[in-house]
Amino acid sequence: MIRTFQEAVKFLERYIPPADKKHPGVLGLERMRELTGRLGNPQLKYRTIHVGGTSGKGSTATMIASILGTKYKTGLYTSPHLVRINERFTVIEPLNSVQREISDGVFTRLINKIKPHVEAMGETDLGSPSYFEIVSALAFLHFYKEKAEAAVIEVGLGGLYDASNVVQPEIAVITNVGLDHTEILGETLEEIAADKAGIIKKGMKVISGTDISSVKAIFKNKSDQNNVPLFLAGLNFRTDIKRVSISGSRFDFHNFQYYRNLHLGMLGRHQVANAALAVKACEEFGGIGVKEIKSGLKTVKFAGRLEIIRKKPLIVLDGAHNPDKIKALVDAVREIWPGKKATTVLAIKKDKNAAGMIRLLSLITEKFILTNYRVIMDQGEISSYDPAELARFMQKHVSFEVNHNAFSALESAHKSAGNSDLILVTGSLYLVGIIRKKFIS
Repeated sequence: MIRTFQEAVKFLERYIPPADKKHPGVLGLERMRELTGRLGNPQLKYRTIHVGGTSGKGSTATMIASILGTKYKTGLYTSPHLVRINERFTVIEPLNSVQREISDGVFTRLINKIKPHVEAMGETDLGSPSYFEIVSALAFLHFYKEKAEAAVIEVGLGGLYDASNVVQPEIAVITNVGLDHTEILGETLEEIAADKAGIIKKGMKVISGTDISSVKAIFKNKSDQNNVPLFLAGLNFRTDIKRVSISGSRFDFHNFQYYRNLHLGMLGRHQVANAALAVKACEEFGGIGVKEIKSGLKTVKFAGRLEIIRKKPLIVLDGAHNPDKIKALVDAVREIWPGKKATTVLAIKKDKNAAGMIRLLSLITEKFILTNYRVIMDQGEISSYDPAELARFMQKHVSFEVNHNAFSALESAHKSAGNSDLILVTGSLYLVGIIRKKFIS
């Protein structure tokens, strides 16, 4: 019997997979089906929207839940967490539309509910479920116990063999496809698209924001095989952006319905593309009108995504961790704070395209403070490049310094920037989580 929240987290960490079993493919999905089956398949007890894609899937999932939560009791499962694991499991009540994280007590009770099944499976040929498989099952069980009417489930990685792919959703959203996690999902956009298309099943509707012809063809083929409709941004629905500012974005949405002057609270032009997918998904889900859409988009918040954590000096946290996401960040900074140059606190996970990310960030950075991190997550110990390694990618005209402590790096950025300038913390959600913890505690 696990008695405390801390013990529950320690129990989970026992199931972090070894390096050679981090991505078990079909075996992991079979384990997940076994685990959820033992729990009574809670993921089948409420209506579901499944959200995948390379970039923007967490933001899109959060927007969908924010809109649905104005009308339906809605569960939202996202990953990774920034500060506490509780962040991954939230429920939105229609009465107040406030996202409520799972409590420590409920989390511990659900771990105790799942624990005997995890241990029993360890004695079978399937083996014990992994950390991520256990927390995914916990999310499904939590939403069932909460009597959720709807749940929005973010894919962890890829799609086909992801632990979340035991859901039977009414709608699958695939935001876009880019070159990330290539060592797992494939070296080409088409290989990655095929994996992400693995969430497309019979009896659903599919929505995507991709603008790449070869990727569209893969999604169309998979949709046709399953005899399900595919709705594409730019073809079946579109947006006209009216204004992008520090207060968010205003845009019109064109579909069979025409919504004028929608206000999105999240910052950045790129988030409007995610909002369009969210609006379309909620329309197809049903029971949602312009009142719910306007309310959900205006109030939505997602930590660590162009998040202003302090105004003086201006400190912005953004977990962009691949070149596509960094480009969106750079474009957003230029549009929202034109002419401003940032002091950028930067750490990058070892398997990422550091050179490409730094090249883009140099367009808006006066000085880099290069730092590092080491955290324990679903996949075990995750560490960044050593700052000295990042220094090799610096262009000659760019000023930088090396600081091996993330908090000290932020203090150094503060001294360099002064009160009127922009401090940007980016390169990794894990770095953002470390810095964010300092401000919320």
